[in-house]
Amino acid sequence: MINDFAVVTVRNSSTRLPNKAILDIVPQLKTIEAVIERAKLTHLPVVLATSTDETDTIFEEIASKNKIQIFRGALLNKIKRWNDCFDSLHIDNALLIDGDDLLYDYDIGIRAINQLHQTKALMIKHPEEIICGFFTYAIKKEGMTALFHSAQQTNINTDVITEFIKQSGIMVDTIELRSWEKDKPFRLTLDYEEDLLFFTELIKHVGVHADGKTISSFLDSHPEIVNINLHRQNDWAMNQVKFNNEIKATHNPAKTN
Repeated sequence: MINDFAVVTVRNSSTRLPNKAILDIVPQLKTIEAVIERAKLTHLPVVLATSTDETDTIFEEIASKNKIQIFRGALLNKIKRWNDCFDSLHIDNALLIDGDDLLYDYDIGIRAINQLHQTKALMIKHPEEIICGFFTYAIKKEGMTALFHSAQQTNINTDVITEFIKQSGIMVDTIELRSWEKDKPFRLTLDYEEDLLFFTELIKHVGVHADGKTISSFLDSHPEIVNINLHRQNDWAMNQVKFNNEIKATHNPAKTN
């Protein structure tokens, strides 16, 4: 029997927006719980992958409340955390869902895990034109093992994994997107105060469970909501580039132990 999971990645040590994973997005629902709700809509068992750091103990209660499993591992090296989670739960394939992506598109996730089953590739990624925050990755156990071999040190920061994927050399396929899932100037990820305001306003109108087409169509008609946080997209993109350049300059997987 194939053991597939939705792995929601989260930690509570953010600096740009402190405690962002445990802020209320609607009454009685924290931001990370919105992600959990949408992860459940992939119809896969959900595990919350966090760290053993004391600041992340709060997720024990959240996982229990939401009736999902929790795995605690490395703080900085989320690739190691994922790999150890795969080993602990005997996972064959998983969707890797970022705890910042409050309106993760579960429809894309379902298609990605199905595509992963049918391809020789070890990972499914999204094309660059995807709406920011709609999807991250789907990966097989063999792919996770290879990815971990490129970043085995517990204290290496793997917050952005783009360069580690390249260094691992794993075969990657790309998910095909529908028209409403791409080429839109929307920012659906939580890093800044403006992002929290954006999500609060959007979820007030569409709810937590809306599908991607509903979300995209609503934002097409409400540029005033889109503009709440759109100016932050360049800051986010520049941070990604800076991180990847640092990895290129400093990380040699051949020296990892």
